Amino acid sequence: MESTIAPVPNVERPRVVTRAVQILMSALALGLVTAIFQAAQKVSGAQLVFASLIVIAVFGLGFFLITKIARRRNWARIVLVVLVLFGLPFAIRGHLQEIKRNVPAGTVGITITVLQLVGTSLLFTKQSNVWFRKRQ
Repeated sequence: MESTIAPVPNVERPRVVTRAVQILMSALALGLVTAIFQAAQKVSGAQLVFASLIVIAVFGLGFFLITKIARRRNWARIVLVVLVLFGLPFAIRGHLQEIKRNVPAGTVGITITVLQLVGTSLLFTKQSNVWFRKRQ
């Protein structure tokens, strides 16, 4: 007896999702470099080791989520949007304070936040929604 349900064809990833993943990876890489640079300037010794472990954990989670998004895991894009939206008020306040102390560092922080918002919003376009719904 043959199944009457036809398998869903493997739909190619839309360009908008590919672009979102690229933008999010760029934000992640820029954030990693910035975090390492700032941690090395502000702390040393055991505190630097502890700060490095936190940086590795946070950016490991980000990398994990972005790679899962690239592999069409809808739960990962939901988790990402929740994290980005939850962190947004704290990021805005932090960037405004940083701009007063160090304009280049504040500008980099704002750039990272804008990249996160743009990349995340691209994951919720019509084409993206269709692609995430049509799982094999």
